[in-house]
Amino acid sequence: MYKIYCDESRQTKSEYILVGGIWIKKENGWDFVNDFESYCKNTLEFEKPIGHMKWTKVPPTINNKYYKAYKKIVDLYFDYNSKNIMFFRTLIVNKKDYDFTHDKFYKGDYEEGFYNLYCQLILNWLQKSNEYHIRIAHRSIKKAFDEDCEEFRLSRLKEKLNKKFEDKINKYSWLYGYRKVSPPVISIEAREARDRRLIQIADILMGAVGFFWNKEHLKTNVREGKLALAKHIASNLGRNDLIFITNWDDKRFNIFYFEPSKTIH
Repeated sequence: MYKIYCDESRQTKSEYILVGGIWIKKENGWDFVNDFESYCKNTLEFEKPIGHMKWTKVPPTINNKYYKAYKKIVDLYFDYNSKNIMFFRTLIVNKKDYDFTHDKFYKGDYEEGFYNLYCQLILNWLQKSNEYHIRIAHRSIKKAFDEDCEEFRLSRLKEKLNKKFEDKINKYSWLYGYRKVSPPVISIEAREARDRRLIQIADILMGAVGFFWNKEHLKTNVREGKLALAKHIASNLGRNDLIFITNWDDKRFNIFYFEPSKTIH
C-alpha cells in the first residue's frame, strides 16, 4: 500500500495555483507514518512545541530559532527520498487558464474544478497491483447544494480516480495484457493539516515552488527566511530555483504543469 498526504496552495494574490502531495512507499506502511510523527515531535521542538508548520509560517529570518526546524524537516524529506522511501509531486496551473467558477469547467461547479486538480496530480502516479490510501488536508468547501459536504467531494474524487485509472488500463490493454483491474484507491479522507507533519512537508515544499513560480523571490520586501529556505530546497536539487518542469515519472522532486486545454474532464 502507498500512503499519500496532500495539501493545496491557491496563491490567492498570485498567478499560479498549486496542489501537492507526499507519497510514502508501500513497504513502510502505517508504522512509518506513526514513527515519523514521533520522530518529528522529538527532533523539531525547542523550548515549546512547534505547532502547525507551513509555508506561510516560515520564520522571517534565518536567525529565528524556529527556522532551523523548517530546514531540518526539508532535509528529512531529501534524506528519505534518497532512501527511496518518500516522494514529492506538485501540480501547477495558471489561474488564467483554469477558473474554477467558469461555466466551461464543470458547469461552474467550483469544488468539482478544485478536486479535479487533485485527480490530475495523483492519476498518473497510480500503478497497477498497488493500493492507495489518500489523506487530504481538511478544508471548508463552497457548497453547490444544501447537502454538499467535504465527505461527498472526497467520495467523488475517489470514484473519479478509480474510473479514470480503469479507463487508462482498458485503453492500453494491449500493453498490460488484461482489461479488468481492481480499484487502486482504497480510501480518501480529510485530515487536519496541523496534526500531520507529512501534510506539512507537502505544504512547505509546494510553497517553495509557488514562491519561485510567482516571482516572490524577486520582490524587494521578500522575507529572508522564505528566500533562504526556497534556495536551500533548490540547492538540494542542484538548481538555483524551482522554476522547472520534470518528466512525469521523476521521483526526486516532481513538478507537473497542468494544461487544462488538453484535459478538462
